[in-house]
Amino acid sequence: MQTKYSVIVARRADIMLLSHTRFLAQVSPIAARRLLSEFRKAIGLIGDNPFLFPYADELDVPEIPPEKYRKCIFAKRYKALFTVEDNYVHIDLIIDCRQENNNFF
Repeated sequence: MQTKYSVIVARRADIMLLSHTRFLAQVSPIAARRLLSEFRKAIGLIGDNPFLFPYADELDVPEIPPEKYRKCIFAKRYKALFTVEDNYVHIDLIIDCRQENNNFF
């Protein structure tokens, strides 16, 4: 039987997702709902097996050791950055891929 991981969304990540959703809702409420739906699907996939997702090697932040964060791209342009510890997955950031990554650390 495959292990199911508990996914914990950090407050900071939750606020970031809310900000992205609010911005998107100003343009298209349908797109905002789709973003949240895609995020829920991403949480399910991450919870099933977080090791299927690659490391976020593109992060260029000296304070973060390589291979600390994994990434899950969802809704075409959003990226969830997470770590895995025991049977827990911690989603720390939700980033719009069109933005600079190192502004979030």
